[in-house]
Amino acid sequence: MGIRHHMTGALRAVRRNPGYAGAFILTLGLAIGVNTAVFSVVHAVLLAPLPFQDADRIVYLQQPAVRAGVPNATFSFHEVADYRDGVPSFDQVVEFGDWTFSVVSSDGTEPHRAIAGLVTSNYFEVLGMRPALGRALTVQDDQPGAEAVIVLTHRYWTRVFGADPAVLDRVVELSGQRARIVGVLEPGSHYTGSRQQDFYANYTTNDHYQSASMLDSRTHRMTDVFARLAPGAELETAAREAQTLAATLRQEYPDAYPERLGYDLTVSRWQDELTREARPVFLLLMATVGAVLLLACANLANLTLTRLVRRQGELATRGALGASPAELRAGLVAENVVLALAGAALGLVFAVLSRGALAAYAARFTVRADEVGLSAPVLAFTLAVGIGVAVLLALLPGMPVAPAAGNLSVAAGRATGSRARKRVQRGLVVTQLALSFALLTGAGLLVRSLLALQSVDPGFDTDNVVTMEAFQSFAATGPQLSNDDLFRHLRHDVMSFPGVRAVAIASFAPLTGSNPVAWNFAVEGGETDESQSVLAAFNNVTPGYFDALGMTLLRGRPIEMMDGPDAEPVVVVSESLAETLFGADEAVGRRIAWSFSGGTMGEWARIVGVVADGRQFGLDRDPVPVVYAAAEQAGYGFTVITATTGDPGPLARAVADRIHEADPTRPVDRIRTLEDLVADDVAPTRLNATLFGVFAALALAIAAVGVLGVLAFSVSQRTREFGLRMAIGADRGMVLRSVLREGLLLTGGALVIGGAAAWLGARAMGGLLFEIEPFDLTTFALAGLALAVTALAAAFLPALQATKVDPMQAMRSE
Repeated sequence: MGIRHHMTGALRAVRRNPGYAGAFILTLGLAIGVNTAVFSVVHAVLLAPLPFQDADRIVYLQQPAVRAGVPNATFSFHEVADYRDGVPSFDQVVEFGDWTFSVVSSDGTEPHRAIAGLVTSNYFEVLGMRPALGRALTVQDDQPGAEAVIVLTHRYWTRVFGADPAVLDRVVELSGQRARIVGVLEPGSHYTGSRQQDFYANYTTNDHYQSASMLDSRTHRMTDVFARLAPGAELETAAREAQTLAATLRQEYPDAYPERLGYDLTVSRWQDELTREARPVFLLLMATVGAVLLLACANLANLTLTRLVRRQGELATRGALGASPAELRAGLVAENVVLALAGAALGLVFAVLSRGALAAYAARFTVRADEVGLSAPVLAFTLAVGIGVAVLLALLPGMPVAPAAGNLSVAAGRATGSRARKRVQRGLVVTQLALSFALLTGAGLLVRSLLALQSVDPGFDTDNVVTMEAFQSFAATGPQLSNDDLFRHLRHDVMSFPGVRAVAIASFAPLTGSNPVAWNFAVEGGETDESQSVLAAFNNVTPGYFDALGMTLLRGRPIEMMDGPDAEPVVVVSESLAETLFGADEAVGRRIAWSFSGGTMGEWARIVGVVADGRQFGLDRDPVPVVYAAAEQAGYGFTVITATTGDPGPLARAVADRIHEADPTRPVDRIRTLEDLVADDVAPTRLNATLFGVFAALALAIAAVGVLGVLAFSVSQRTREFGLRMAIGADRGMVLRSVLREGLLLTGGALVIGGAAAWLGARAMGGLLFEIEPFDLTTFALAGLALAVTALAAAFLPALQATKVDPMQAMRSE
């Protein structure tokens, strides 16, 4: 018989059993849907090559200061030149600087902030980026004194300039520097680090990159470095050569590489570095949905076995009429293929519907989220899973095809299951419950981690505080206010708004600052002349900052209006920094100085206050030492913080409008409440808990259906037994307990096996947890209790059905 015959027969069989077909397709569709959706993320982020030319040959150099806790101190121009000339395995070395500009255009475009990549001209050649309009940067654009020029990404050109082809040669102001637009890149992905770029610019656009300290100092490190491996060169060889050169440089320039900071050098593939943080999360997520697929397959296997037991008569009759076991097996495979393909199609629908949500989830961990989609490999994965499930189900041990084929007497009697089939079914149920226990435990750990994170005291008030960034544009035309004038304007004007209780300007708001770096601190009159390296952050703040955020002043006073440019330099320090520098001694009244990366110490500043530590850089991170300097002395920041007595939302727009009125060239963006910032900070943990919780609940539901189905079938097969037992005196309670005992035995075995799986899973997810041990006994116990209750609830319905057996009717039916 041919394939067409088998497929026609399969379609008839499916139409005759719509209930079975619907359960099969829905169960498999859900399982394939979540697997396809998650695999689309895993493929796009972890497996697919980067969308750049020769992406597998591009490597990323990092210079960590290990002892200072700095993962990458980046590179100075001198160091870039050393690695460009001193590593034979590098074909080309590319420089990249991530920078945010205030953009002002004379064509009526709204002033705004844009993310730029400061690059050398070979950046486009190495990454294979080509212009759709105009040109890319050239070697002439790298020369000192070259014209400031930029190349727009296609997305930015479309969003800001309306895809106007006349944009070429238009001049825009980038934080006060006039730059000419010379090109627009083809559509595609444009990222180098953790952010998508809006445009690329040569160094002339940035005064800091042309400063003497950048050009002359080996320790002024602000540049990321990429390299393309030379033809035939291996990563290991390139890394060894680069590390040898790094060791030589540390010997030749010891002052640039203080031993106390522990400088090192690493070379890794760019794709590996881009996916380093996302990889463990996505692989764990893939393992989780893979477990859901296994659960669904076990459920479908039990469903299929139960149906085939009921079809033994039919199969035996067909065998007696001449059908061979192979032909019967082929027919079953065809039925399963039809159902599995329908399930795969439904799964694709689920995957398409969930793509947006999963892409948003992926964006929390990787810049490649825009590349998530249903590509050819993803579709092939879906098809392979569907066909693989169909074949697997047809080849299960315990399938009653061969024995039934030649036993016509079975066709006349009642189908009964073999012991082998019963063992297979019970083994499948135990597998389902064990996997569910492992998934429940993992989800429970993430939920408890989320609860612990949400209960953390951040060290600042999150209620009724709104922040916004108002960076000075430095535009050559139009009325402008300096930052100090802006503060005075806001203090006078905004403080008069009803409901405003404090206004301040800072370098950054909580949960928005860049990572802290290693600073060298000196203490006046200390026991040693040597400075102390501390991983710390600096925040230049105006009076009212601590009041606006509700931070606790432990000793001394806050920054006040009298701390002006002509007064003695003063700072307020966090409690952890005071303890680090002074131990048990009083910090207030002492003077400190600091320098960055071995540079010259700055002037002395007197400590006038100590504030309680806050989790300024993440609720899941330990408090970082912070120096709060007086903005009028150290320089103003660009973050406006407004505290209100009620909902700050309505006032936020009014504050932004007042800034625009005072300085029309100043872009105001990132208007967020502190509650929003905290929610964003917690979002990855919350999303993990939600997603894993949903999958665990789905797995538990599938397992419960499996328990119900197997025990219901077992009860139907034991009708005569129950009838006889009740006929000779057994009450209905004994029958009920008998079936429930069977469910308890299955659950007990699952808890033992699932406990080992949960232990392995907990070890794998340790990096995702916050203040919760991977082997938290409370979580394991609660997960086990949830599984036991669910399994018993699923077993109760078949057990109740068993108590309704009529003894006389059961005897007559036999």
